[in-house]
Amino acid sequence: MSRKRELIATLFPRGLPLSESINNNAAFVSLRRSRFSSCKEFSGRDALYAYIATMADEPIDYLEFGVWKGASIDTWRRLNKHPDSRFVGFDTFEGLPEDWNPDHPKGTFSTQGQIPEIDDPRVSFVKGLFQDTLRQFLALTRLSNRLVINVDCDIYSATLFVLGTLDKYFEPRAIIIFDDFYSMNDEFAAFVDYDRSFGRTWQAIGRLPHCIKVAIEIRS
Repeated sequence: MSRKRELIATLFPRGLPLSESINNNAAFVSLRRSRFSSCKEFSGRDALYAYIATMADEPIDYLEFGVWKGASIDTWRRLNKHPDSRFVGFDTFEGLPEDWNPDHPKGTFSTQGQIPEIDDPRVSFVKGLFQDTLRQFLALTRLSNRLVINVDCDIYSATLFVLGTLDKYFEPRAIIIFDDFYSMNDEFAAFVDYDRSFGRTWQAIGRLPHCIKVAIEIRS
């Protein structure tokens, strides 16, 4: 048995990605049917955001992971006008720290370090890898409003880190949006591993067709 394992490790040092993709695809379809089939479906991202904003018509702490040019955070600060709301975007602004898929190699989504300019004192940005910045931010910041988390991390490791690090701050009614839920080996796989490990109770509240993007609400 040990020789077989050594042989497999030699032939496939990074495992069997095709097998992983097949397994994740099956899990994705199963979860889509069992947990997302009855929630509201929207044709586009802005419509999904607008619906969620009506559910969270109160001061919010909006944390976005993966900002790029700032379109999503700009939309959210327009949707939620409460003066006590805060909108914080986390990004390296140097592009993906590793390859995501063949069409999005390391460095994709770079703004050459330029942070978006949004004229709203409620909006701020934290520059750097999530693994380097999020814990320090949480140590220095009191999250007192309803949480709305926008997960646009793209890659598995970043998504899982964000979810695991924020878990103890997820009170009932916290909302989590996944921008690339259809990315089965990355955002979806990270959510499944987080869900298995932390055992939260949650409800699907919105999706785009085929669950390309989804939103959930933490219940307990």
